[in-house]
Amino acid sequence: MSEIKFTFIVPNYNKGEYINDCLDSITNQTYKNYEVIVVDDGSTDDSLEKVKKYNSFKVLKTNRRGAGGARNCGLKEATGDYIIFLDSDDYLTSNESLEKLVKTIKGEDVIFLDFTKKRSTGEFVYMTEEDKSLEERIADTEYLGCPTKCFKRELLKDITFPECKRYEDIAFTLTALCKAKSYTSFKESFFTYRIVPNSNVTAPISEDTMVDMLEEYLKLYRLAIKYPQHKDSLMKRLKEAKISLRFEVLDQTLLTGVNKYRETFL
Repeated sequence: MSEIKFTFIVPNYNKGEYINDCLDSITNQTYKNYEVIVVDDGSTDDSLEKVKKYNSFKVLKTNRRGAGGARNCGLKEATGDYIIFLDSDDYLTSNESLEKLVKTIKGEDVIFLDFTKKRSTGEFVYMTEEDKSLEERIADTEYLGCPTKCFKRELLKDITFPECKRYEDIAFTLTALCKAKSYTSFKESFFTYRIVPNSNVTAPISEDTMVDMLEEYLKLYRLAIKYPQHKDSLMKRLKEAKISLRFEVLDQTLLTGVNKYRETFL
């Protein structure tokens, strides 16, 4: 295919401490056919001023619509052949990440990306997944976060993220996988994922959070109806998600005020 154009969609909310690392990692890429759309979701720190210094980047604004709402906004403006979602506290692992990725792509709908996790201790852990069929990935992939995939833009037509919610990636990613006809894997670290304070990963699991997760998992029943060819894989994922137990923990939390989510699931 002709030279691939990528669109980076970077949602940001108060990540001024990290956003230069994120955006510099893009500008330092040896492969240059890309656009960057930064969507600031109402930041109150200095991150928006830092973003504005990158003159070639498109800067959009949302008002507390969450990462999902910010990504939806970016998707509407994207013109690239492929979409990469990069969070504003993460960064591309090397200056050649994009150049190596483009050599991997042969027109596939989805590219599964290996990555590196940087723990709060400073330890780096390489995160990869063994090669599996698409059905196996729908059924049991551990990595449903949208930054762990590079998506063909055409594949994402008519798919949106839920807004103002956590776990917004679950149904989005699985819908894309159900629509996909082809895929490949990028078998080295494409980006580095930082575990930082005040992120969705480190935030407490509240009643609202439990409901957000349940709502996302319940959407998989709709997917099983819409894509019957993937029904068995989706139902396997739902079984492993222990939906009834999640409802039980939520019931007990609301009735007693005692939140046992982490000790039950984590």
